[in-house]
Amino acid sequence: MRKYLLLINDFGVIILSYVIALLLRFRGIIGVVNNQCYTIAFLIIVIPILFYFYDLYKPEYYTQRLRIFFRLVKAWLIVLLLYVVTGFMTKFVFLIESRVFIAYFFSLSFGFFFVIRVVFLKVLLEWCYRLPIGNNTCEYIGPPEYYEEYKQFFNANRVSGIRLHAADEKAVKHKAAFLYSTADTYDGLYTDIKKYLNGGQKLHVASPMFSHLGLGWEWCTLNDIPVYTFEPRHNHRVRDFLRRCLDIIISVIGLIILAPLFLLVSIAIKLDSPGSIIYKQERCGKNGKKFIFYKFRSMREHKKTDTQLASESNHYMKKTVPKTQMVENDYITDIGRIIRKTSIDEWPQFFNVLKGEMSLIGPRPHRPHEVKMYQDWHKDRLHVKQGLTGLWQIYGRGEMPCDKSIFLDLIYVSTRSLSLDIKLLFQTIPAVLLGKGAY
Repeated sequence: MRKYLLLINDFGVIILSYVIALLLRFRGIIGVVNNQCYTIAFLIIVIPILFYFYDLYKPEYYTQRLRIFFRLVKAWLIVLLLYVVTGFMTKFVFLIESRVFIAYFFSLSFGFFFVIRVVFLKVLLEWCYRLPIGNNTCEYIGPPEYYEEYKQFFNANRVSGIRLHAADEKAVKHKAAFLYSTADTYDGLYTDIKKYLNGGQKLHVASPMFSHLGLGWEWCTLNDIPVYTFEPRHNHRVRDFLRRCLDIIISVIGLIILAPLFLLVSIAIKLDSPGSIIYKQERCGKNGKKFIFYKFRSMREHKKTDTQLASESNHYMKKTVPKTQMVENDYITDIGRIIRKTSIDEWPQFFNVLKGEMSLIGPRPHRPHEVKMYQDWHKDRLHVKQGLTGLWQIYGRGEMPCDKSIFLDLIYVSTRSLSLDIKLLFQTIPAVLLGKGAY
């Protein structure tokens, strides 16, 4: 309910800023300039979408006003950029072109959003959550010595909507759970999360291990310990259908746009070293099903024995070494170094996505001999289609050791949603441009 109230509030701010901007610039409201209807429709659609992707409709995030301010600034700047770019690309056919109007609207709207969301909203939400009906009662799971401290924290920060109760308070009907995990390994932490997430309730998790991930997903910190939220998703068939539609659309567009570059890269690879242009390898997809994985060849052709492959995989799986230390740099070609650093070697996997063997977002597919060496907690990463990009690629890639990268994959599996997929698609762009963790 709070989310819908925030959305209605945003509609009000957009309309009010729009009307005042029209009055200040054109001295009127109706029929004073072309494209009025299209402009307000554009703003009412784009602004809430950006706010949604920046988690500005999640009340618990308002425990940190400064963080909300920076998220608001980022979303507002992107909306402004989208307005200007869309107007320029379409020659302002359906948007108001007046620079004065644009300046008025975006200045007013930011001022209103700042006052409401950063200054007053926390106070308003805290008042609403004082009513018993507005609280998200949470069962506390963790060391008993921390219970009173955390209960006092949430009582002092009612904007989170969490009312903490001990597990032995049988009279309380819990809507969610709050887990303080003392696990000091990623497999232990994932085991805790999986155990309490299977109940179908929202799960808030506090763990020191989250500090090492660098995701920035915490909505609050308790004694410098980040708190993440995991929420079970429903309607999986509908979500999978929409995700498949997104895979097909983006893959087709990507292949059409990149077709001329495919030709140039193919010629460069052929001239650089002898061998095939496309490197084919057997990988394991959803539920361990094997498929042929495509890449542009970036190494000189050489073969390894099964014993060598098993030894390498065993070393990577059991040691805290990043993937970059496992690469045989002596075999990488001159063109190969360029296409690996820029991730161009991954482009042929659009065909894997189009065929339905992979998805745009998901854990990276491993080779069969690597899957054979999975520990029990690793196997859950095979519950979804393997992906072209994902959390591991964006937040470290080859710089991460095995257990950390697999834990990121499992976080994705546990929190998988269409909105997260779209976020990761956009976050992939700067990660690729910067060559972060490429190997």
